[in-house]
Amino acid sequence: MRLFRKKSSGRYEIGILFDIGALGSLYGQEAYHILFSSLDPQRMTGCSFHDGDTEATLYGGANLYCIAVRAPAPQPIRYVRDILSSRTDAWLPTPDRRFLEGDVTGREPLVHAGDVDGAGRLVASANGPIRVRLAEGTAWTVVTK
Repeated sequence: MRLFRKKSSGRYEIGILFDIGALGSLYGQEAYHILFSSLDPQRMTGCSFHDGDTEATLYGGANLYCIAVRAPAPQPIRYVRDILSSRTDAWLPTPDRRFLEGDVTGREPLVHAGDVDGAGRLVASANGPIRVRLAEGTAWTVVTK
């Protein structure tokens, strides 16, 4: 795995791709629920989430939604890749096509969705795709601002 340090922000990034057709009409919320049920928030402190349809999707060449994780160090990025590589869900592309590497937030039309604070809570925008109910039954706590 090649980790990319984004020079402008001093952070590391990985994008996780999801099949929009397999997730259904609320695909953004479903994708976040998958992340919440897979990842330990304590291992994600200091990270931020960015999301949106990929550029290829917007131009009709794909049907993929991306959630990018930006981290201050490489460990959370490795953790995300390790955990999500082993999932076999139909809404995730094969592991060799599941991730975007490099400057994901710089090349894909993603918007900032939230930040994981020092307590492991995801602080999200009140009008974004992340809803408090998506974390129910998981280790995550979502607060909106």
